[in-house]
Amino acid sequence: MKPLWKRPGLYISIVTGTLTALFIYELYKLSLLPPAILAGIIITVLLMWILSAICLIKEDLHLAWRIIGGLLTVCLALASAGGMYYANTGNKALEELSDQEGKSIVAVYVLNNYVIEDAKDLEGRKIGVLKTMSAQGTDVCIEELKKAGVNITTEEFDSSYRMTQALKGQAIDGMILDQGYLDTLLEMPGMENLDEEIVPVVQYYYDAPKTNTAETVDTAMEPFTVYISGIDTRENKLLRNSRSDVNLLATVNPESHEILLVSIPRDYYVETVCEPDMGCMNGAMDKLTHTGLHGPETTEMTLEKLFDTSINYNVRVNFSSLVDVVDELGGVQLYNPEAFTSVSGPTFQQGDITLNGQQALAFVRERYAFTDGDRARGRNQMRVLTAIINKMMSPKILTNFTGIMNSLSNSFETNMSEKDIKALVQAQLADPAKWTIYSYSVTGSGGTDYAAELGDNAYVMYPDQTTVDNAKADIKAVLSGEPAPFVNPQ
Repeated sequence: MKPLWKRPGLYISIVTGTLTALFIYELYKLSLLPPAILAGIIITVLLMWILSAICLIKEDLHLAWRIIGGLLTVCLALASAGGMYYANTGNKALEELSDQEGKSIVAVYVLNNYVIEDAKDLEGRKIGVLKTMSAQGTDVCIEELKKAGVNITTEEFDSSYRMTQALKGQAIDGMILDQGYLDTLLEMPGMENLDEEIVPVVQYYYDAPKTNTAETVDTAMEPFTVYISGIDTRENKLLRNSRSDVNLLATVNPESHEILLVSIPRDYYVETVCEPDMGCMNGAMDKLTHTGLHGPETTEMTLEKLFDTSINYNVRVNFSSLVDVVDELGGVQLYNPEAFTSVSGPTFQQGDITLNGQQALAFVRERYAFTDGDRARGRNQMRVLTAIINKMMSPKILTNFTGIMNSLSNSFETNMSEKDIKALVQAQLADPAKWTIYSYSVTGSGGTDYAAELGDNAYVMYPDQTTVDNAKADIKAVLSGEPAPFVNPQ
């Protein structure tokens, strides 16, 4: 028998065995595969390794067996290396999905007239601060200026709209404001060109207050409801304090394989519900979209009261990142009931259509082409979301697993734990039965009323209580494993 150092087959087998062990570890850590499939893969790769090791180490075998052993070793090494990469990508993406950092951006805004151009020009200036904004953001801004040797005086305002008017009228020299408020102000009278009239002279990231509202269930077996918040941030980032432009409730019953999507208009006039440290005015009436300025948990709790239901998790989606998700999926297919041309350019024909990422973004953003505006947009958002769900539940997702997982980690953020996400995916792979997806849109009538977050009147939509009650009935039905009685035509 040759000494060990003259037996390369032994060393090759050890290296291959190490790769195989690492692959099995990453696959087990991923925990997406049902136990039976996972066990089958582990047994298969171990048997391949044992057979290849025997063929390479045993000296008295026929040349043909050595060739077979070499081929098995190459295949196993490549498969293990590739499998490790795919599993590791999945693990990292799931960690990022369930890791809510809670970052927001606060800035000192000044008039765009070149009088104040940098931090030192703020010395001794009067700066407006907003009482209803998170105190943490204001404090961070003032502390950072002090560290830079800049001292300011402050004047408090109850209304972001009036504070901005004071800045434009030069009653104050600047204002401290979370970036999420800017889009809201742009919709107010006389603020249409605010983007050009003011500039941030300094800005800072800060950790916005957050409350863990997750109510964990066994997502593989028990029904649950998810609040889905669609935002469209300027920095293309999932900033915590952002207007919620898309508001959907997804009630999922994994036993009956039913999903109900309920769309709520962004201008719905609702009673705000939140924890004291979130900075909002608990009990005040406002537009639903404004509640997102105090984090998704505020909107979630507000919707729990509106629909008299418990919401287990929340998910935030960045509009702009939707492009990457759809493209990684190879496009999505859906039925469009009404032909229209979007403001951004694309025209969508009536009937079955296929959308790439940019087309999907234009499709879900459009509201001006429809007589019922935001409600029609909400229905189209549900159509695209349904198409994404259907595509992701098909075997085709495996053809571009890493690209899809990377795009999801950049586009979505949730307070659902890794364990809950993995349990849901694992159950779907174990029982890939077709899901029934219902959708329903609550409606209302337009008007003008006091919006607490603005401190002034604004356009609102008064809820139609009948449609709210219908949505409540739909949610209860799906939670009970029954068909939803009130749904939109497909």
